[in-house]
Amino acid sequence: MISSEAEKIEEGAKRRVGRPNAREAELKHEAMLEAALEEFSSHGFHGASVRSIAERAGVSTRTVYNRYTDKVALFEACLEMSAIRHHVPTDGKGTLREQLMRYALHVSSRVNEDRQVRLARIIFRECISFPQLEEVSRRQFERFQLEPLQNILTAHGFAKTQATTLAEFYVALLLRRWQNRIIYNEKAMTPAQIRANAEAVTNLFLNGASGMSNEDPSTRKA
Repeated sequence: MISSEAEKIEEGAKRRVGRPNAREAELKHEAMLEAALEEFSSHGFHGASVRSIAERAGVSTRTVYNRYTDKVALFEACLEMSAIRHHVPTDGKGTLREQLMRYALHVSSRVNEDRQVRLARIIFRECISFPQLEEVSRRQFERFQLEPLQNILTAHGFAKTQATTLAEFYVALLLRRWQNRIIYNEKAMTPAQIRANAEAVTNLFLNGASGMSNEDPSTRKA
């Protein structure tokens, strides 16, 4: 019995100094992607160094390349991890307006973060030299921003094709201020400005331009 217990302890010690368990491996992978996010957002795609990423994460460059064949695959994994970690809430509760507002506030607050702005600028500035970045960005946008909004709209009775078109319109309206920050280096929006923009966009989307005016639409001249 004593021998059996000693063997178990010895086997446990071997596991601890050997290959990491599943949770340890997951944490190490997350640390690697977090290090890559910082490297990309600080130095751009072209300037990012896989060696620096590995050093930040405390792993070897071989470990990085064993997991990701190139920097594009690593960049896409970074965007995906970031999006999953801050997924859009879609609990299906509330009116269409309430759900749109929750979506708008969540997305606007997320993209307003400095690191998200730096990552977006990488795509804007370097996609000409690295067309794969545009493809990666589009996939992430469709999966993590458009699809949740499409699901909200279809749940409220819109046909799938109609929901896709309307979702594209809504997001374009919602992100117009954010795009100005990317292109023209405007200041980040305050929480109050984020809410005001979300309300204006949602009202325009649901009611049209006439719904935002105090004037009776029936009396407006053609």
